[in-house]
Amino acid sequence: MAYSNKIAEMLAQASEQDKAEFAHFLANNLDTTEQSHDSARVRDYVAAFDRFAAPKQGEQF
Repeated sequence: MAYSNKIAEMLAQASEQDKAEFAHFLANNLDTTEQSHDSARVRDYVAAFDRFAAPKQGEQF
């Protein structure tokens, strides 16, 4: 079974650099000023991307 969620599919295929860049973009545009400069917050975003992109039971890349 293939992915039906295109966002998850794209995150699964994205490089770590691409995910980090996207995480910084989100932090800069959605978080408060102090949160957006917190590297732990950006790492949390990248980890969330990885969890969201993880294949569910029976799914394949």
